[in-house]
Amino acid sequence: MRLYLVIAIASLLIFAVQINTLFAYGYKRDEDPLIKVFKEIVYYGKKDDWGQIAKQVDTINDRLNDVRVIFHVDLTQTLSEAINNQDFQGLVKCMANLVFLAIEEKFYWNRSEKLEIHLKAKVRLRLAEEYYIKLLAGNVRGYDIKNGTYFNDTIYQLFIDARKTIGSLGFFGMGAVKPDLEKFVEITDEIEETLLTVFPYFER
Repeated sequence: MRLYLVIAIASLLIFAVQINTLFAYGYKRDEDPLIKVFKEIVYYGKKDDWGQIAKQVDTINDRLNDVRVIFHVDLTQTLSEAINNQDFQGLVKCMANLVFLAIEEKFYWNRSEKLEIHLKAKVRLRLAEEYYIKLLAGNVRGYDIKNGTYFNDTIYQLFIDARKTIGSLGFFGMGAVKPDLEKFVEITDEIEETLLTVFPYFER
């Protein structure tokens, strides 16, 4: 009985450490700024409130800077032109491009760290999947309906497969599974290429 109690307490402590690590890393489910801003832009776009749209875009300058530094893609001017011309369709397309680059950024950092920091790798992959499901999947489903393709199902399954490449910490080292970086790169490359088939106008 005492052994089971020790194991239960240890499990709770590990879970608490994992949760604190995820929050300390700066991410909480449904609180990512990019998701919030994208939804706000759509909301204010329907109201034709370009003042609020401009304010929302200003709050993600750090994300724009991140993709500019890593991928040498500067979307700032395109966003500014869309706002100045009150071009809502152009604005949404540019924001979708930013989401794609944000997904690529998560993959990039996981590759750079070779999946060696398990909790960070897991959070980044979860966020990349969340970006896709909440912000891009609707358009992919629309593309599938129009063209008789199954890209949404393909991408969803690829994310499931990518989770398996992260490995596992196990329990006090027992049952630990090493990450498979080569497979991770292969799967994430396929996710990126599939998205570019649906969104051929994306800069990368």
